[in-house]
Amino acid sequence: MRKLLTDAHVRLLRAMRGAIAADVWFDPWLGDPTAAGPSLVIEDFSSEPWASLTFMGMRHRVDIRLRGPRGEVENAYDRLRSLMTEPDIDLPGHFLAEIEMVDARGEIHADDSMQMSLRYEALTIEE
Repeated sequence: MRKLLTDAHVRLLRAMRGAIAADVWFDPWLGDPTAAGPSLVIEDFSSEPWASLTFMGMRHRVDIRLRGPRGEVENAYDRLRSLMTEPDIDLPGHFLAEIEMVDARGEIHADDSMQMSLRYEALTIEE
């Protein structure tokens, strides 16, 4: 069953994907995840309402999977860490208050390929 997406979540996912796709280094990563070569896939996402006394917004969780040769996965991890630290993400009607990689787990296979799972958490605020 497909998850219901909020406007903020759709915009955040599109903006993250756009920021990654704008980095030409990731071109080989964004093709068919079943094809040979490295892959970057958004595995899961969720969001929940958030509010303070003066602001309303959403807390988001985005899980990303990297798969490919070990060195390339390690480089992709480093690149994503720097790219998503303070990304220039445009979210019409919202602004990105924070985004942080909160978990990263890797598994090295016998053929020296690697799979890494990353979890990002973000907070968007309605303008």
